[in-house]
Amino acid sequence: MIRTLFTTAVFVVLALPLFAQQGASGTRIGFVNAEVVLKELPEAQQANRNLEDWGGRVQDTLRMMQKDFESRIENYRKQEAMMSAEAKRKEEEGLALLRQRFAQYQEEKLGNQGELARLRESFLAPIREKVAAAVNAVAKEEKIQIVLDKVAGLVLYSDDKLDITYKVLDRIKRGEK
Repeated sequence: MIRTLFTTAVFVVLALPLFAQQGASGTRIGFVNAEVVLKELPEAQQANRNLEDWGGRVQDTLRMMQKDFESRIENYRKQEAMMSAEAKRKEEEGLALLRQRFAQYQEEKLGNQGELARLRESFLAPIREKVAAAVNAVAKEEKIQIVLDKVAGLVLYSDDKLDITYKVLDRIKRGEK
């Protein structure tokens, strides 16, 4: 899971133009194979290993918590018939608290705003900056106006002269199609 998330995140940001193509309008388009870049960048490989190691430790902790929870449920079911109503209530509250702690730990570590997301961002930020600078430099040297990620189909670089956003907005506001 962590490797997939990391690979997807890096696909979005990594680029190194492998070839350029002259378009019919004279616009030069470059394509990037982010998988190749991932395999070749030592810092991306190290970041991936670090995230996998960290994720493995978190998964181990979650498995331990799950095993403890299941063990307590099993013990509760065995002893339930002999327990008083008050003891049952306390044990059920304890089980609910364990379940809540598990969910909270999982969210803190693996949630969208969790530690994994922050850690991934801290690893990816310098890689993103390095690759973006390389993409921009190569695109300008090769006079390429648009660089696309070959695998993900995302625009990684575009010449500002090609931006037609305000022309589209103007057309929509005027009601033309």
